[in-house]
Amino acid sequence: MLDAARASSQRNYLIIKTLWETGIRASELLALTPADIERKHEVITITNGKGGKERRVLVKSETVKELFSYAAQNSIENEAKLFPLKRRQLYNIIRKYGALAGEAVHPHTLRHSFAINLVRHNTDIRRVQMLLGHSSLNVTSVYLQFKESDLRAVYDAVPF
Repeated sequence: MLDAARASSQRNYLIIKTLWETGIRASELLALTPADIERKHEVITITNGKGGKERRVLVKSETVKELFSYAAQNSIENEAKLFPLKRRQLYNIIRKYGALAGEAVHPHTLRHSFAINLVRHNTDIRRVQMLLGHSSLNVTSVYLQFKESDLRAVYDAVPF
């Protein structure tokens, strides 16, 4: 998805990359402004989280640079939305690039993928919970739906 988006649209590439690398919700992405991004600490402050919660989300330094560069190139003011799209437009963008990758993808799929990727790289569920901004481990566990291949890899690594 990222490769296809990179080749055709900086905006769409950054949308997909930000969703994938941070695990933020579609609504949080659509409300994102340059003022929400802390360049020095490589953090995005989500001020409109689910349930009205505020949280801080980690983001890669390269992505921070790309987001600020995109804002500058497009004359996006500090308090203006980086991606002034409707939810349906965002959904269509994600669906389009998912289809190019041969997958049925929607914005929330990227949030699930973020969580699964963390677990695949040995992040414990409590930290996954914190990164997703969940108040309950039960909610986080819903995100951890593994494919049989994931289970096979873990199973095969155990000496019986």
